[in-house]
Amino acid sequence: MATKLLKFMAGVAFGAAAGAAAGLLMAPTPGPEVKGHIRQRVDEAIEVGKRAAAQREAELLAEFEQARKRTPA
Repeated sequence: MATKLLKFMAGVAFGAAAGAAAGLLMAPTPGPEVKGHIRQRVDEAIEVGKRAAAQREAELLAEFEQARKRTPA
C-alpha cells in the first residue's frame, strides 16, 4: 500500500513539474521576469515545506515523549 502511494505521489510531482515546464515554455512574459517568478515560487514552496517539517517534527516529538512516559524504564 505504501509503495502504491509513493508511486502515485511521484507521478503527481512529475506531472506538476512537466506542467510547470510546459507553462514556462509557452509563457508570454520575458525570460528574466519568468525567472524572477520561478525563484519567488520556489522560495515560497521551500518556506511552506520548512514550516510543515517543523510542525511535523514537533508532533512526532510530542508523541515520542508521551510514549516514553507510558513505557516503564
